[in-house]
Amino acid sequence: MRRGFYRLKGAKDNKKDPGESLGERLARLFDIPGDVYGNRPKVTAIGRGEVLIENFKGIMDFQSGMIRINTNNGVIKVTGEALNIREITNEEIIIGGKISNIDYDA
Repeated sequence: MRRGFYRLKGAKDNKKDPGESLGERLARLFDIPGDVYGNRPKVTAIGRGEVLIENFKGIMDFQSGMIRINTNNGVIKVTGEALNIREITNEEIIIGGKISNIDYDA
């Protein structure tokens, strides 16, 4: 029996990103969608009145017309009128108000 490292069939077809973790490589290998695995932020806009942000680190700035949320992939800035935080947990935050823009800053 030969000893050594062996590649899984089809593994060389997938390109590796330079900053990719072992978990992300396994998720890519097994075709697991990115929103199911990992700590990347997931932003869901419900009309113009509500934004749900999952996998966030913290609130960087909070004003009546602008809220900046820190994530593992950068800062998400929500702008609009009469913005408020409707709900916040360790994993997600719900921002309400009249939302006009969602920006992603690296």
